[in-house]
Amino acid sequence: MDITLRKALVEDSEILLTWRNEPSTIPWMSSTRALSFNEHNSWFKKIIHDPNCLFFIIEFDFEPIGQIRYHLTSNMKNYARVSINITQKMHGKGIASIAFSKGNEIIRDLKFAPKIFAYVRQDNIGSIKAMENAGYKKSDIIEKEGIKHLVMLYNVEQET
Repeated sequence: MDITLRKALVEDSEILLTWRNEPSTIPWMSSTRALSFNEHNSWFKKIIHDPNCLFFIIEFDFEPIGQIRYHLTSNMKNYARVSINITQKMHGKGIASIAFSKGNEIIRDLKFAPKIFAYVRQDNIGSIKAMENAGYKKSDIIEKEGIKHLVMLYNVEQET
């Protein structure tokens, strides 16, 4: 299985919106509704040029199948918050674990952040397993908008 990460480009905006609005994705997003093109485009124009964000397209045999994004946060000691989205047709194939592992290596090599974290809904078993397979540990439980989330943490500095 040839999984690679490449830098996201402006031209990726449309496919990112398509993946984001897939019926299997919407329930796991912070905004649990489909986004309009204008909403997405406004967000995408900001994030694609943000120096505090590393944004990658996940490719399988050179075909784009998802995205993984790392964003430095000021409220978490400059840790990087990771988010991932893989197109529905590629769910359950172990791709997320591989993408997390490859992303971890990039973060370490670039010295982008000392730790990586994610908020994952407790009922999102697939994402939790993918993160654990890539070396993330359950760190805490928090409540966001009335829903319990696990805080998954990866210590970049311990992996050198």
